[in-house]
Amino acid sequence: VNLERGGDDDTISVQCDNYQGGKLAAEHLIECGCKNLLHFGGVAGKDMPADRRADGFLRVCRERGIEGEVLLSDRLSYGSMHYESYIEKGLLEHPETDGIFASSDLIAAQVLQRLYAMGKRVPEDIKVVGFDDTVIAGITTPSITTIHQPIEEMSELSIAYIDRRRKGEMVPNVTTMPVSLVVRGSA
Repeated sequence: VNLERGGDDDTISVQCDNYQGGKLAAEHLIECGCKNLLHFGGVAGKDMPADRRADGFLRVCRERGIEGEVLLSDRLSYGSMHYESYIEKGLLEHPETDGIFASSDLIAAQVLQRLYAMGKRVPEDIKVVGFDDTVIAGITTPSITTIHQPIEEMSELSIAYIDRRRKGEMVPNVTTMPVSLVVRGSA
C-alpha cells in the first residue's frame, strides 16, 4: 500500500484529494484579496500525487482571471528539505506576489522565515497557505493557514487495506480522501 505516492496497477494507493487542496488554497487567497499568486510546488522531473495541488491551484487562478505561477524545486532542495534559496529566488523574481501557496507546511514555514528576512509582513503584505496541517503550522508566528490532510485516517485505512488483502479480500486500487481548509494567522 502506497500512502500519498503513485503506484502501478498492482499497487494500492491511499491519497488525499491534492487537486481539491490546491483549489481550496487558491480560492482562499483570492477571497483574502490576493491578485498575484505564487505556488512553491513539487520537484522538477518527478511526478507525484502532490503535483495535483498545482493543477487545482492553476485551474482556480485561470477561472478567476488571477495571475498564478508554479515554481518547482530541485531534487537537492527536496531531499534536504532546505528550500531557502529556492524560495528567495522565487520571491525576488516575482516581487508583485501578494499570496503564496506552499506545497507543505515545512515549505510554508521557510517562506515565513524568508519573508521576515526580506522585511515583508505576513499576512499584511503577503498571505501564506500551507498544506498538510502538521504541528509546525500551529507553532510558527504567525500560525500557518493550511490544507488539512487526514493523515491519521489515511494511515488507518492503509493498515486496514493491508489486513484485508492478507485475507484475500478485494480493496480499491486508489482511494482519495477529502481535505479541508484550516484558517489561521498567515491568511
